[in-house]
Amino acid sequence: MAVDRPFVSYEDKLNRVLTYIYDNIDEDLSLDTLADIACMSRYHWHRVFRAMTGETLAAVVRRMRLNIAANTLIHEDTPVRKIAEQVGYKNLASFSRAFKVTHGVSPEQFRKQGAKITSFLNQTETVEGLYSVNVRELKGFRAAGVSHVGPYQEIGRAFKDLGGVLMANSLMSHVGLLFAIYHDPPGSKPGAELRSHVAVSIHKKFPDNLNGLDYFDIVGGNYAMLEHKGPYAKLKTAYDWLYGKWLPDSGLELKDKPPLEVYISDPKTTPSADLITEIRLPLL
Repeated sequence: MAVDRPFVSYEDKLNRVLTYIYDNIDEDLSLDTLADIACMSRYHWHRVFRAMTGETLAAVVRRMRLNIAANTLIHEDTPVRKIAEQVGYKNLASFSRAFKVTHGVSPEQFRKQGAKITSFLNQTETVEGLYSVNVRELKGFRAAGVSHVGPYQEIGRAFKDLGGVLMANSLMSHVGLLFAIYHDPPGSKPGAELRSHVAVSIHKKFPDNLNGLDYFDIVGGNYAMLEHKGPYAKLKTAYDWLYGKWLPDSGLELKDKPPLEVYISDPKTTPSADLITEIRLPLL
């Protein structure tokens, strides 16, 4: 399906955020703040930024702060405590620890050595044509699933719980797609706090009040659909390519909804090298 919308430059969004970080290095540079500057949802902006740069927002903010501090130490006589405050560190001890981790020596030793550090940002290399992506209009549907709070690599528990509920109630014939939704961008918060769902699309005769299940709607609309073939462990490469290469080149904008990870193959009967997974990215 053709989509006729103004081109969106994700490189411009990236540069706007980096400029904002540099100009407001001592201010609140949280994920929510920087997502607002990019005019994107916090979920998608975190993934786009990481895929395009190879770093998390937090890592880039920390590196820029400490590199600016390093240059200031060399070129000015400003006290170390004042420099720490200028780059957003209210606590001198925290600043000194972070500085040593990044530059290998304390701020005082660095000043004596007279080294000069310059900020730079390397964009992630991507492979042209690594995947094919189709933009399609999909219908919305009702879903039921099991929630998981914790590291995403432990989501297998939710798959087992969902399968148990469906089999115990003889409902396998009343469900369609099996998919996962990862509500928080990877790396955006501690692993123990990450939220996700393993769910299925449900048919009309599916009961609407089963204990242990959450019920919700998946909205219809335009989706960018990427097909990944291979082990689930390699899906990160597909996500990075989709957010870091395809999306910036497409000029399309994202809906403020997380993507769906749809499992086409049955892992019980399909070799891992042949597993088919669809990533469905919701578009405006």
